Amino acid sequence: MSARLFILVVLLFAGKASSGLAEESSLKTPSTQTAEFKSAGEFFDAIDKQFQPNWSQIVHPPVAPSSPAREALSLQLGVLVTDAFAAIQANNGQGVKNTTHEITALTRKLNLDQIILARNKSISDFADKGSWSELQLEINAAQKDIIQGMQRQNDRDLIVFLLAGSWIRQIDIAAELATANPKPEWTALLVQPSSADELLAGFDILPESTRKGKLALMLVQGILAARDTMLKTSSGALPDSAIKELASTMADILHHLHAPTPRP
Repeated sequence: MSARLFILVVLLFAGKASSGLAEESSLKTPSTQTAEFKSAGEFFDAIDKQFQPNWSQIVHPPVAPSSPAREALSLQLGVLVTDAFAAIQANNGQGVKNTTHEITALTRKLNLDQIILARNKSISDFADKGSWSELQLEINAAQKDIIQGMQRQNDRDLIVFLLAGSWIRQIDIAAELATANPKPEWTALLVQPSSADELLAGFDILPESTRKGKLALMLVQGILAARDTMLKTSSGALPDSAIKELASTMADILHHLHAPTPRP
């Protein structure tokens, strides 16, 4: 994992990253400036400050990844964390519990289940009580615990896949919302080329065998395509055609993650 992405992860979950989607983060390392990269919690907070979408249309039943590879499991973990936050926004306690159950199943396969199991009861209790603010804090803390567990196991490369999964699902949601609510203000949620660059920098320094694997190559290709689409702004707004392109790119990535692996 690169120094700048590692530092960004630490600062992000310590609450020191900028919370405005239209703002560039001022976090710096000795050699470079980090990009605008938002956690799922910050993403949804930014939406709440500007819009009141119908979140119930966004919440979907969790789907297991088709591949048992650790990178695919980590990618899906990131997707599920974003889905958990979406369920919180929809005030869907059962959706949160269902998603947390899937998160626990994936962490077990990564030898990280003891980390999340310690939080399962409080997550379930908060979901039953409808304590949405406390639940948001607990899910955010659970993701932080998972990342720290990956660090302790020297699985830092998996963090890149986890963050990619969370971001891809965020953009997928934002594109869905922008399609349903064609307003120029929504495009601020989608114009995140610097976040794409940050993820690409993370993939750049993965071990060669991982970097040249089918999953990493597919993700890099998809993130590159998304970044190029995000740059098609006109007066700071994305045209409808670009929004549709982003929606299609994110949907293709998520479909690839869940599609059955073809037999030889």
